[in-house]
Amino acid sequence: MSHPSKRISQQELESYLWGAAVLLRGLIDAGDYKQFIFPLLFYKRVSDVWDEEYQAALANSGGDLSYAQFAENHRFQIPESAHWNDIRQTPKNVGAAIQKAMRAIESANPDLLDGIFGDAPWTNRERLPDETLKNLIEHFSTQTLSVANVPEDELGNAYEYLIKKFADDSGHTAAEFYTNRTVVHLMTQLLAPQAGESIYDPTCGTGGMLISALDEVKRSGGEYRTLKLYGQERNLITSSIARMNLFLHGVEDFEIIRGDTLAEPKHIEGDRLRQFDVILANPPYSIKQWNREAWSSDKWGRNSLGTPPQGRADYAFQQHILTSLTTKGRCAVLWPHGVLFRNEEQTMRAKMVEQDWVEAVIGLGPNLFYNSPMESCIVICNRKKVAARKGKVIFIDAVNEVTRERAQSFLTPAHQQRILDAYKTFADVPGFAKVATLAEIGANAANLSIPLYVKRIAAAIATDSNCDAVSLRSAWDQWQTDGSAFWQQMDALVATLDGLGTNKPTVEIMPLQEKAKRVVQPAFKRAVLAAEIVHQLHGEQRFGSVKLEKLLFLSEKHFGLEADMQSQYYRQAAGPYDPRAMRSIVSNLKSHKWFDVAKGNGRTHYTPLEKSGQHADYYSRYFVHVRDRIDLLIARLKTASTEQCEIVATLYSAWVDLKSKNEPFIDEDIIHEVTHNWHPSKQRIETERWYKALAWMRAHRLTPENQGELV
Repeated sequence: MSHPSKRISQQELESYLWGAAVLLRGLIDAGDYKQFIFPLLFYKRVSDVWDEEYQAALANSGGDLSYAQFAENHRFQIPESAHWNDIRQTPKNVGAAIQKAMRAIESANPDLLDGIFGDAPWTNRERLPDETLKNLIEHFSTQTLSVANVPEDELGNAYEYLIKKFADDSGHTAAEFYTNRTVVHLMTQLLAPQAGESIYDPTCGTGGMLISALDEVKRSGGEYRTLKLYGQERNLITSSIARMNLFLHGVEDFEIIRGDTLAEPKHIEGDRLRQFDVILANPPYSIKQWNREAWSSDKWGRNSLGTPPQGRADYAFQQHILTSLTTKGRCAVLWPHGVLFRNEEQTMRAKMVEQDWVEAVIGLGPNLFYNSPMESCIVICNRKKVAARKGKVIFIDAVNEVTRERAQSFLTPAHQQRILDAYKTFADVPGFAKVATLAEIGANAANLSIPLYVKRIAAAIATDSNCDAVSLRSAWDQWQTDGSAFWQQMDALVATLDGLGTNKPTVEIMPLQEKAKRVVQPAFKRAVLAAEIVHQLHGEQRFGSVKLEKLLFLSEKHFGLEADMQSQYYRQAAGPYDPRAMRSIVSNLKSHKWFDVAKGNGRTHYTPLEKSGQHADYYSRYFVHVRDRIDLLIARLKTASTEQCEIVATLYSAWVDLKSKNEPFIDEDIIHEVTHNWHPSKQRIETERWYKALAWMRAHRLTPENQGELV
């Protein structure tokens, strides 16, 4: 049985997590702790949250045990005999029982959790005898990891703490899965990711850069839930840790795929690489075992700068990153200094500079990586520089911006801020930063070595003929002091589950009239409405997930169903968008065996399953007052293209937003709101089409002014 619910402090949480690792000391190598501790932590969290959701569903349904187990009431499904409490009761062969339960949970959640628990050798009883595993399970059982006890941000922070502790204990292998988080924070601040952007890390490790991008958007007050996070990682264990990391941070819209980024990139759109707004990366340095021959004729077109030497794949990764940027994209990549000046890469480097993609080269201090005194650099590229930066590159010599420690150095908030200020100002700072033109760089044969451009203060003092060295040093120190601003800790966001109840209900047999009054979860109502739309339109050639979402949005808004559905729509390129609701719908359509959902040929396909049509009774009951009008709306848009549905839904949403301001507006204002304040992609649609759509909406009374009506 779980322990009573109580909030766990951050210090208690960190001590609790590290205490689990201590139980493994002497039995397995420190470098292997992570493949056992992280899966157990995730397993415990999933089980405790399932229990929490179960209690909430009981409260909402008046104690209906069957309803509380419905799939729509749970983010993840836990099959029978696979719950944490089941494993806790296992008397022997505990490792085999853990492995079986984890595989069962993966199989029950194929779209989200396939392979997430990794391939740890749980059944190796010599390394992990039953007694040790029982001790681990009992240790984890001392706390209840519900969302109420441990909000997602707090558990995510503790997870990152544990990753760093494992890196500290792992010695030489740490760099394979962990990048110094102070460097990661700096890189993220430099790129300043915005709400709604796509973020990608082609060698994502444990997901630290993606989490940092998420935290930066939160810190700046942006709507972090509209971020789309993508990553690829070759190592199975590390990729699993990254996925768990994102889930435990409360992230829902992400895609981490295991695979070799150079040999087989996984993020593809049609016949080309998927492109992203922001790319953060710390690729493996100078790898020798890679397929150079295949790269020379790369089918993805990633070799436009040339083919790197066999012994150094650095510019293969760099070209993959540049090819993966949108036309307005930007990237920050952590490299050894060799990429800036090595002769064997000069031709590729020159082409990259000539295309005016390089925006900044930032040199960092030594010992920022585990067991390595190596200095590194950050190379920032921007596919669409602002006018003032075109034809220029800023070089920043931040080698002294570091606090040294024995195992690993770090950047203080003041160090990070000084570098960030120089990058934003984009101006010369004596001894620290220099803005060079492409002509100057070309005169140096595209050598990007920082000392060629930034002359350090020490040299200036030695050659100062005006004897101003002391005043220059004083001014410099004062500038550094005045310009320092400490890192603001990330906002703590306490996420609660939808409809979480606080009272434990008494389970009893309810009269029929009381059952009729029980609360139906919004997620299930959404799924029922979606099932009806899919039922009517799945055979239409133009029907897919985007069109489904726009019909759901219009139904909710126009027929006053927001309170029932509780969707949260955001402004996206394809119109109003609620990613969480759509994932819930897919899960429900499949789990109730109404429809299978699969992607192919550029759209989503819905295939009826054995219980297709059995949603109809729910539909009749839940939507009895608006069913006829919803059916009419579906009929009105049945033959409309996806883009036409996007136009109507976007106009409707913009109209609602303008109306809420209680100020007069005209059609031009609605269209301006869409084309200038929504998303840049809206400008691809001719203005005349927006006006025609408004006329069509008025003709059919599908406007916020006629809410509830439809002809």
